[in-house]
Amino acid sequence: MGGDSCGVNSPFGIAHLTTIFLTRAIQGNTIPIATPLTPLIGTAHQRGLFFAFSRMSTPLNPGTPGPPTSPGEQIARLMSRGILIQDYDAALLLLSNVSFYRLRGYLEPFVHQTTDAELRPFQIGTSIEAVVERYKFDTRLRVMLLEAFSHIEISLRTQWTHCLAYVHGGGELSHLNPDLFGSQHGENLTSLKDDHEKRGKHFHHYDFDNCPIWAISEVMSFGQLSRWYRSTIPSVRQLVAEHYQLDQRVLRSLLRHLEIVRNFCAHHGLLWDREFITKFSLPRRMGSFPNPRKFFNEAETGKLYNSLVMVAYLARVITGNLDWTHDLIALMERYPNIPQDRMGFAIGWRDLEIWQTGSSG
Repeated sequence: MGGDSCGVNSPFGIAHLTTIFLTRAIQGNTIPIATPLTPLIGTAHQRGLFFAFSRMSTPLNPGTPGPPTSPGEQIARLMSRGILIQDYDAALLLLSNVSFYRLRGYLEPFVHQTTDAELRPFQIGTSIEAVVERYKFDTRLRVMLLEAFSHIEISLRTQWTHCLAYVHGGGELSHLNPDLFGSQHGENLTSLKDDHEKRGKHFHHYDFDNCPIWAISEVMSFGQLSRWYRSTIPSVRQLVAEHYQLDQRVLRSLLRHLEIVRNFCAHHGLLWDREFITKFSLPRRMGSFPNPRKFFNEAETGKLYNSLVMVAYLARVITGNLDWTHDLIALMERYPNIPQDRMGFAIGWRDLEIWQTGSSG
């Protein structure tokens, strides 16, 4: 996971700069965080250091979009809400390549939770570097997950087609047989035919009605493959799930959940502290682990941590090694300031067997 994957090579990522935040104003008077003040720029700006103790700009109605603003105006707005910006040029480069709207989710945890909705300054001492650190962490986490999802998708496609066509005996055109699927078969087949007409020629030379399942499955997206698996009859679903030493009900719900996680990764959405509405059933059987339920945070089932447990498990089953687990642990160690509890990590998670990189599980 080397390199700067957030695409912003700037002093944000290279220097440990001293953050200076004034807690007392001229004449030694303490300034409450919501007190209107003019931003102190002056000569400090010339030294590349902003004292962003400031006036709170009038917020817009959350339901009403405001006018478009330039990166420079966005920086001024951040400063007016009390954020520390130590390098103006680096901040300008950041906001010229990463939209302010995208950064909102990373800024929100640093906002002071006042009772007055009209006063939303940042917590005292908040720097843009702290926000960028979370942005970079989230970016690298998404890249790591996409790597794992590529293994999971290819493996699932292989096992699903093999179990339907060969193990169950459905044959090369088993996907056309409605008896092997639930009520959504017709809808799934229509969608697959449309995708075959658009992209099938890039994968193979078969006509749709004569295209074997192992060829046409290559046209399927991860979401489409997940839907086909979920609509497959339970006996065949279990044949597939046995490859991963899971119950088919667990794999069925897990794929639906991972489909959503993958979409956030693929579309660069904020991921790390997201609360997922679509959850998955926690496994009671998971490979050779005697008590896998202890690996999960059952009090935070909507957080990403439980997803990471399953991705780490599937990665080791599919690849036969612990490389992905090792890389995830290294990523967490690289960013010690990330509040892991907001991801659903419990205290002592590194001691759990699933995270031991010296064991094959």
